[in-house]
Amino acid sequence: MPIPTVVIPAVRPMWWRVLAVGALVLAAFNARTAVTAVGAALPEIRAALGLSTTAVAILTAMPCLCIAATTLLVPPLRRRSGTQTSVVVFLGVLLAGQAVRITHGHWLLLAGTVLACCAIGGLQVLLPAVCQQIGGRRTAALTTLSASMIGVGAATATAITPWLTAFRGWRTGLGIWILPVAAALFLWIPLSLARTTRAASPPRMLRSRRSLLRSAQAWYLTLFMGLQSLQALSMLSWQPVLLRVTGVSPVGASALSAGTLVVSIAASVVITASCYRNTTRIGMWMVLTTCSGGLGLLGLLVTPATAPILWAALLGVGMAALAPALAAIPAHTTSDDETTRLSAMAQGFGYLLAAVGPALTATLRDTTGTAHWAIAALLFFCLLQLLFSILANRRSYISTAISPVHKGIPRRRGGHQHRE
Repeated sequence: MPIPTVVIPAVRPMWWRVLAVGALVLAAFNARTAVTAVGAALPEIRAALGLSTTAVAILTAMPCLCIAATTLLVPPLRRRSGTQTSVVVFLGVLLAGQAVRITHGHWLLLAGTVLACCAIGGLQVLLPAVCQQIGGRRTAALTTLSASMIGVGAATATAITPWLTAFRGWRTGLGIWILPVAAALFLWIPLSLARTTRAASPPRMLRSRRSLLRSAQAWYLTLFMGLQSLQALSMLSWQPVLLRVTGVSPVGASALSAGTLVVSIAASVVITASCYRNTTRIGMWMVLTTCSGGLGLLGLLVTPATAPILWAALLGVGMAALAPALAAIPAHTTSDDETTRLSAMAQGFGYLLAAVGPALTATLRDTTGTAHWAIAALLFFCLLQLLFSILANRRSYISTAISPVHKGIPRRRGGHQHRE
């Protein structure tokens, strides 16, 4: 097993820690709102701008593709500018993108959405590294907390945007989400400029020659991240349609879909509390959330009308798999740089895989005229997710760094004990 990087934590005052946690929560809240707000106001946007079917398809497929593409830029930017400054850069891009897309015309809408989605991709990659820097022994808890806030932001935008759009128009419905981004920047700018003293300088590291692409453990985590994202995006996009095809009324389908989001947020909170007490439970939650999602899909496939509320609740717990997926990234790395690189790999390749889900679901639904084949395909992907959740649950670190041996310096890393 590789020797973990020696990390000597910075000596930081209490105000810095409180500010950092607040800034982290706000950044995570903004990591979905720009995407889900567009989906919630899409009918009004399409009617107002006269968007073609091709333009709508591009607009809805853009998030996964932009997030995947941006992940390649994050590790070098973080090494050059630092984690906090990189977060400020991506929040600034997110603010600019959301401002551009509500100005005028469908081309600016597409351009602004591209900027916003790229910024979201960068933020998501950086969040595990931020949690590792400020979390210490509570890194897993902070990571699952950030995943919970991502869900809260998505659910809030889904609930509020249609109401604002109906009341003040789609530009107000999308533009309102500039405010939480501005609030996050208000906290992150002083955080990135704050000077803190270190107890001692960390040992000098040699540049690694080994790529994460050669690590089986990294690929297990990447495939788990991609498959859980595939399930979540497919459910967010198609759950109401699939429920209606199986016999649920339109009103009931909307209510059950909203309930699924509420359950996913509640489950993420429970996972956060559990990982706060014991970080070794991350792997257990990866398996449990996957099994819950699979049982929900199986119920929809076999007996959809028997207990639709139960199936929706199980799917909600399955969508909470993002929390342990993000927490597993810093839990299996030995430095901030490796955390960022693994996060970029897991989310980059993961979102490319996730983009298949909504498209495949739509194709099977339209081709067969029934929801059964689409649900069966999602159930098959869920079985693969279960396999990789078990493989990724090995208690080992993913380390590509070559560090010299320093006598008298204890080997430790951000609160995770090294297992010999």
